[in-house]
Amino acid sequence: MDGAYLGIFIDTLVILTAAVVGASLAERLKLSSIIGYLAAGLLIGPAFLDLIGDVHAPQALAELGIVFLLFTVGLELPLERLRQLPRTMFLLGGLQVLVTTALLAGICMLVGLGGPASVAIGAALSLSSTAIVLRLLAERREMHSRFGRGALGILMTQDLAVGPLLVLIPALRGTPLEMTQAVGLSVLKAVAVTMLILGIGRIVLRPLMNAVAATHSKEIFAALTLLIVLAAGAVTHTAGLSMAFGALLAGMLLADTAYRHQVAAEIEPFRGLLLGLFFMTVGMLLETDLLPRHGLEILLMLAGLLAIKGIVIFVLCQRLFLTSAGSVRLGLVLAQGGEFAFVLFALAGREQLLSPVLQQELILVVVLSMMLTPALALAGDRLAPRIARRTEVPEDALPFLPEGIHDHVIIAGYGRIGAAVSSRMAKEEIPWVAIDSDPNNVNRARRHGLPVYYGDAGRIEVMEALGLADAKAMVIAINDAEKAVHLVALVHYVLPEMVILSRAFDDEHAKELRDAGAHLTVPEPSSIGDTMSDALLKALAPKPRFDE
Repeated sequence: MDGAYLGIFIDTLVILTAAVVGASLAERLKLSSIIGYLAAGLLIGPAFLDLIGDVHAPQALAELGIVFLLFTVGLELPLERLRQLPRTMFLLGGLQVLVTTALLAGICMLVGLGGPASVAIGAALSLSSTAIVLRLLAERREMHSRFGRGALGILMTQDLAVGPLLVLIPALRGTPLEMTQAVGLSVLKAVAVTMLILGIGRIVLRPLMNAVAATHSKEIFAALTLLIVLAAGAVTHTAGLSMAFGALLAGMLLADTAYRHQVAAEIEPFRGLLLGLFFMTVGMLLETDLLPRHGLEILLMLAGLLAIKGIVIFVLCQRLFLTSAGSVRLGLVLAQGGEFAFVLFALAGREQLLSPVLQQELILVVVLSMMLTPALALAGDRLAPRIARRTEVPEDALPFLPEGIHDHVIIAGYGRIGAAVSSRMAKEEIPWVAIDSDPNNVNRARRHGLPVYYGDAGRIEVMEALGLADAKAMVIAINDAEKAVHLVALVHYVLPEMVILSRAFDDEHAKELRDAGAHLTVPEPSSIGDTMSDALLKALAPKPRFDE
């Protein structure tokens, strides 16, 4: 064997051995495999054992791992699913990225960095680790909890933000005028390429997939999948954009087809291997001698990232979605940097926005923050009960429902409309409970033995005490229009299958409620109570069954 080829063979053998050992140890320690790959790359790289002849040689192949990662992210983001996601989640995730980017960029400019570099750093660090957090939630069986849905909503929005950021960062060079022109041109290119890929894909892709699937050849199907990923990446690369952006679009396109799961299965071996190689090359290129020389600076950046990002997520979640205790947990779990930060830092380095030393420092900050995630999650678990005791409604003040109640209707707001709805439910022998923030309404109803409780319908713990998880439907008849929209979005996100009927003040408010997730809306004025009752009874009526 020729000497050059022998060197490549030995390097490949060392990398594969380190990858297997590193990932296996990480699994045994219940850490993310990303940490294992980073540690393995660091060990065999120049910083420690220096077993690889040319650490830059695997980089071109490794960057394909990010292309495949973005493709699989796209497979989880079908356009139909994005349309069904409550606007509250887009608002929460979008605000988190924008506010975190702005704060971090502002701090970077205060310490003397230029505007383009500051924006690139803030944007990269605003993203959390999808791989680590989703694995953590899955292990804790919290994926379908309100807490898990909040994390998933933020992570999904962050993944969607990667595409625009891949377009934005190369456009940050030059004077403000040149930057504005470059950003505008990049946005136009991105829009044109998106329309081209999605447009041609919708026309060509489905018949092509049908024809290949009809051959029943796994090899041809796998080859077609690779072709789609690389072709989409080549189109965006030719347009001066990132290959990863094209792969994201290709994934979103295939996500709406019947072949989504088979495509994901075919691409998984390539994605896993190349993505592991990418993280190993990051580990190989880490300059650990920066820790003694710039240790204090790195620790300050790490503390700043965790504090600022955690506080931003806490404030936004508390305002839009979760209780204070849940918001603290989510802020700590999502405070770390993410895998896409490595991609964006590498892109910013190639565009000469970041110096090599600063790029290395930032990579170390992200790696350390990812390694701290399990400890931060544990800290959140321990802090949450203490915060809950101080900020949430005490358990003895929550509504106490009769045992065994289920398939009932929850009525939020027991004024004129809520009373009319409850009366009709009682006549139809449908169990119901109501909540109202006016003690006069509550006391008047309680004197008649009606199941009406005092409380704030906007507090999720109050709604859960009313048996939200076991309810058949919910009627929202409160007088606060904005609060009604928020409540609809919250209930729809937690329980998307629940029938939600809401009073609307006008047609525009009705549209907002429907966009938030209401199945039925009844605009004012007139006999709204009877109208809402009729609509609800129709929705709850058992569907006719036709025997063959």
